[in-house]
Amino acid sequence: MAAPESPSPSPASAKANPLLEKSSLEFQYPPFDKIQNADYAPAFAQGMAEQLQEVATIANNPEKPTFDNTIVALEKTGQLLGRVGSIFSNLAGANTDPEKQKIESEMSPKLSAHGDAIHLNAPLFQRIEAIYNQREQLGLDPQSKYLVERYYKDFVRAGAKLSDADKAKLKAMNAESAALQTKFSQNVLKEKNAESIVVAD
Repeated sequence: MAAPESPSPSPASAKANPLLEKSSLEFQYPPFDKIQNADYAPAFAQGMAEQLQEVATIANNPEKPTFDNTIVALEKTGQLLGRVGSIFSNLAGANTDPEKQKIESEMSPKLSAHGDAIHLNAPLFQRIEAIYNQREQLGLDPQSKYLVERYYKDFVRAGAKLSDADKAKLKAMNAESAALQTKFSQNVLKEKNAESIVVAD
């Protein structure tokens, strides 16, 4: 008896996702002609997963926290996510469509949760706080010192010093706020489009 045929791959899985590779074009311009809407969700998911792994490596580093192994290391995380987010946000803002708006609505609370997973990471904040508390004794140049202070303030303002119970409340509020902000901006766009006047001749 003949072996059953393997199912044909879907169009999205049959090709490489162009968002997952750095562009070979000049100035790394995105290959817009190759990017499809179906590419965004898996690229966002991989970008978030990669950054969380990078952050976990920093947070769990057994070595004493230093400017290089914590602050500089954090600066280098999330390159894939940043690239995907930049491409999507620019296209969604300048050339949106119902499918992109659906992706935007689905991704906004996930991206909010991703940000919370980083800013509310207690071991990571402990490393940042240790560097912040010693910043005057580390011999940092003005730019590096400012970067330490900026990271510390950003994490504190994002809730890093809250109790676990309050962090849970904050995560829920951030997810709701992200979803509502996206819905509001899309509603504003719909109203603007409804008021447009098409001149055909």
